[in-house]
Amino acid sequence: MARLADYGIELDRLSNRSTVNIDGHDFPVVLSHEAIEYIGVVYGDDYQQFEKDLNSFLQRSRGKLTVSKIKSNDWKIIKALVYGMLAAGGLEDSPSDVFAWLGLRNETVQVFSKCMEIFSKNTFQVEDVKKSRKPQGHQKAKRKNNNQNPKR
Repeated sequence: MARLADYGIELDRLSNRSTVNIDGHDFPVVLSHEAIEYIGVVYGDDYQQFEKDLNSFLQRSRGKLTVSKIKSNDWKIIKALVYGMLAAGGLEDSPSDVFAWLGLRNETVQVFSKCMEIFSKNTFQVEDVKKSRKPQGHQKAKRKNNNQNPKR
């Protein structure tokens, strides 16, 4: 059976992966379908709502994040993204344990920023979906003519 490495694909070098340093330790973070599931669970809402709220938060922050400027409801967005990507990277601790460990410190904002770099490279916006039309070469299924003997 073939492996991705046989085709020259190095998993550690994919754009949806990186590492973040927390308390002097490197942790892998991954943006994947699994991460999106974790994000939804932690956020407690549909992923589309998470992305909408995330975009609103980013517009309000204007690219300048500091612990003192983050509102309490914005922490929910930060925690969901950070936990989702840490869990998809292999961290097995529960969300409550991870949040107790991370707390509300500036390092958490740095981890969020690193996760956002990966997130922004690997996601599309709702506007992109709206622009998308039927795939090229898409054809409607033709109806079969079940009437074998036409009327005379």
